[in-house]
Amino acid sequence: MAEELKILTGGTLLSRNKEYIVLYRGNDFLPLRVSTALREMEKHTGFQQDEEELARQRAAALIESNSKASKQQLVAGTLAETVAATSRWGDQPNDAEKEKMFRDAAIARQAALVESLQKKLAHAKGKIRNAEKTLEKVLKNQEPEELPTDLETLTDEERQLFRRIGSSMKPYLVLGRREVFGGTTENMHLHWRYRELVKILVERKTYAAISLEAESGGVLVSVERTPKGCVILVYRGKNYRPPPAIRPQNLLTKRQAFARSIELQRREALIHHVVELEERIEKMKHELDDMKSEHGNGVEI
Repeated sequence: MAEELKILTGGTLLSRNKEYIVLYRGNDFLPLRVSTALREMEKHTGFQQDEEELARQRAAALIESNSKASKQQLVAGTLAETVAATSRWGDQPNDAEKEKMFRDAAIARQAALVESLQKKLAHAKGKIRNAEKTLEKVLKNQEPEELPTDLETLTDEERQLFRRIGSSMKPYLVLGRREVFGGTTENMHLHWRYRELVKILVERKTYAAISLEAESGGVLVSVERTPKGCVILVYRGKNYRPPPAIRPQNLLTKRQAFARSIELQRREALIHHVVELEERIEKMKHELDDMKSEHGNGVEI
């Protein structure tokens, strides 16, 4: 879509991701009135140049008509000129040679296109490596907790009861593109001060239920799908005690979580781009092999 918009508008592509595309109109962008005036001026100038050219041709014809006719014999279009041109430039190629030249040119264009795509593929893979290095730098401050082995167990009746209570709860938390970070668990503990359950709405597809259970120390009740997204219910536990520091230090901050989200999205887009390039290169290589085989068969015949 970004490439099509770039071609249709004639702008310069600055940035693109899943949510927005940024196009720059360019330094030489002109409003419609100015461009229309320039086209009319150019058309008028071309018309004047044509009139001046016609006037020069009429003057040259008048001068030539008054001059003496040349006494030299004309050779243009005669047999002598044809023989001289043939001896200098050689015979014209026949239909078979022309067809061979066209096929050679098509094979060369296909090979050049494959080589260009391979260069793009190598460049995209280098970008993926750089994105992974940046992601490692962002995640170096994150030390996620492991799921404890002594979790409280809920009976089926208790789990069903908590699911009913959670479905009717109006207060909820939203887990956005930053996913699980320090502020998420802090808000969960603030909710648990006044109610036993916390309801978390996940807008995007994510696997955050186990992470929320491990980082908060609660008990996962259920994960439900709704038209707005996934709803995760976490129970604080029967023997819940607020921790001394409700914001954990082993998770990312809000700014670091946003940077992680950007790098993950960039890496995902690059991986998708690499897969598309690889499929296109394989397809074009097969087409190139077919063209070469057909060309070889034609030469043997």
